[in-house]
Amino acid sequence: MRIAALTDIHAASDPLQLALTAARREGFDRMLILGDLLTYGVQPLETLELVQGAAVRDGAILISGNHDMVYRGSAAAEAYRAALPDWLRESVDWTAAHIPSDSMTAFDWRESWSLGPLFAAHANPFDYGDWRYIRSAQEAEEAAAAVAARGFLYGLFGHVHRHRRYDCDAATIFTLASLGQPRDEGDRTPKWAMIDIRGDSVTIESRDIDFDPEDQMHAIRATTLSAATQERLCRFFA
Repeated sequence: MRIAALTDIHAASDPLQLALTAARREGFDRMLILGDLLTYGVQPLETLELVQGAAVRDGAILISGNHDMVYRGSAAAEAYRAALPDWLRESVDWTAAHIPSDSMTAFDWRESWSLGPLFAAHANPFDYGDWRYIRSAQEAEEAAAAVAARGFLYGLFGHVHRHRRYDCDAATIFTLASLGQPRDEGDRTPKWAMIDIRGDSVTIESRDIDFDPEDQMHAIRATTLSAATQERLCRFFA
């Protein structure tokens, strides 16, 4: 079973389009989008159109992340938004003003997904709404214990925008690099991943997207976002 996995798009529709084209060319059995369609980037409508197309054409499975929840009008979403730093709240509010109010409720969201030995969610294997990161060996061990408690051998997550593998005692934890706002030091290349499941074995290979980050920075600087927020957003691409 080959699964094309994309995550943390963050309203960067150009690398998303390139990733979808590459995945379709390579071929897959399932497509999995691990959430965070919006925020940070400034192509929200284009991103939503591409994701809707992937849902219809490819049967893409959509897992909800924190930056999907925040646009869906719940008490939890408002509490999350209120706790954001000013620059990030400005990005959320700018995005919300540039999409139809019901656009994020139109998707068939899931909190998690599993297949064979693999459990997948946006951030971690804990309860939905717990957005803790997996960025260290200790955090991976805690996640692995939760994955094993659910009855799985592997955990697959986005959220950290970095491709990592942690071979823990209880389970193996994978985190994926992002299409939007890459955060790997020294490698700001947008990425998607191809997952191969064979019996109880799971392998994951990253796929780079040939994309000039200057394009994203230029688009951000052309918006009505404040200069301070523009600078903060562009910093992730430098």
